Amino acid sequence: MPEILMLPPVDQGTDYDHIVIGNSKFTDDMWDMSPFIPRKNLASTHKHIRFGYIQNEEMKWVVKQFAYYRLSQIKPFSVHHEINGVLPAFIEYCKLNSIGSFREITKEIFLDYALWLKDIRQYKQTVGFKRSRIVQQIIQIGQIKGWAVTQENLFLQTSACGLWGSRSAWGKKADKFKPIPEEIFNKILFYAVNRETDILTKAGIIIQSQTGLRINEVLSIREGCVHVTDDGHAYMEVLLSKTERAEPVVHKVFINQLVQDVIRELSDYSEPLRRESGLHELFLTRSQPFHNKVVVYKTDLYGVMRLKPFIRRWDIRDNQGNLYPLTSHQFRATYVRELIKRKMPIAYIMKQFSHVSIEMTSHYLTLQEEEVKEIYSEVILSPKAKLAGLRAAEIRGKLDTCFKGRTEQEIEDVVSQLSKSMSFNPLPNGVCLYDFRRGNCTDGEGCFFYNCPNYVTEASFYPVLRTELDLMEQEMTRFQALGRERDWQRQYVKYRYLKPLVESLEVQING
Repeated sequence: MPEILMLPPVDQGTDYDHIVIGNSKFTDDMWDMSPFIPRKNLASTHKHIRFGYIQNEEMKWVVKQFAYYRLSQIKPFSVHHEINGVLPAFIEYCKLNSIGSFREITKEIFLDYALWLKDIRQYKQTVGFKRSRIVQQIIQIGQIKGWAVTQENLFLQTSACGLWGSRSAWGKKADKFKPIPEEIFNKILFYAVNRETDILTKAGIIIQSQTGLRINEVLSIREGCVHVTDDGHAYMEVLLSKTERAEPVVHKVFINQLVQDVIRELSDYSEPLRRESGLHELFLTRSQPFHNKVVVYKTDLYGVMRLKPFIRRWDIRDNQGNLYPLTSHQFRATYVRELIKRKMPIAYIMKQFSHVSIEMTSHYLTLQEEEVKEIYSEVILSPKAKLAGLRAAEIRGKLDTCFKGRTEQEIEDVVSQLSKSMSFNPLPNGVCLYDFRRGNCTDGEGCFFYNCPNYVTEASFYPVLRTELDLMEQEMTRFQALGRERDWQRQYVKYRYLKPLVESLEVQING
């Protein structure tokens, strides 16, 4: 089942009476999305997108247009959450303040709504941000699409992010998605492999760091989970909780020797506990101090009871001298960072996030799209980035102006905000800055050609680009020798734009 729906395009002249969504029509006040949300243990109400709570018909129509637009971007269940979980707060605010149209929204109303969320509803930053952001999204997208929304530029100086702060201002929870700094990651892996004697801690760290699996997925592994393919490659079967089908699925993940060795050690440790309890999982412990019963280790205890003591035990500190605040999800972010550094095609990563399979020729696990974008933003938008592309000098100049006089933490905040505000589409060898809210790129796959002003790359992609240039030169030489002028011309069209990119990066890399 696809994660997003391939819906027919609509415009102001579309006959919405004939648009079918799931088991419903566009004009219905409830869209039954159950064909696209096959999760059996989910209540039927969670498979519906309801609009009946919006009494004003004009506002309801705009929200339906927004929901339809979002169904082409994210999973149907996520659209249900936005429309029936996040947006109702704004509709309630509008009702209390006699606001009957998105055309009436002004900067003052948007600010007052944020204050109402903070002071009256007393929402925390993360919750308030989401409830403000959806209003901002509806208006900004509506202005592009020609919906019945205000045409005033409300968010030039005021935005949801500006009102509620960036993720880095929300405390430690925001850091759980950040990749572990390389020097700290190396220390963690060294002590886990060579010094750690607690097998549950050791196994959890090694398996997560080498596979990118979530901690709940690691804790689900069972006896006999390791297998070998016909051509000798070891893999592990694991229960993935977040997949395209929105239900737990057994998948096969390729593993290296480190993981094989620690699973063997973990299996030996848990064998007496499995025999006593009849359980088949490998991460087993006793439920001290009351019942002394053998149980599967709980996900919510792993960070507090295993990771934090591990960091204290081996005195692993950050560059400020503080004990490093490690969270289990950071191993996932770190794993993807390493894939990107090894030039794993980002097309694979974005297509398969939260989903791995032995059938894939690329052996990897991935993050959510937003997390991948954050990692790419650290590469492209950092103060030390060496950029190339038609707009590289312009972008570098603007970044230098933004970063001037700021502290390291302030620069991190700026990069985080830029990654959210910019249209930022990762590519295998750089990024495309085209704003797809304006519709599909008129040049088709133009963002993959090096003469496109929306394309920008960075020195970390140099090996890929250099190899491509070398292969292109070899191919052009072959075409010339064979007298295939037309084929040579086709290659030259790309070559004359790729060569300056590579040369520009070489100059910057060599100082």
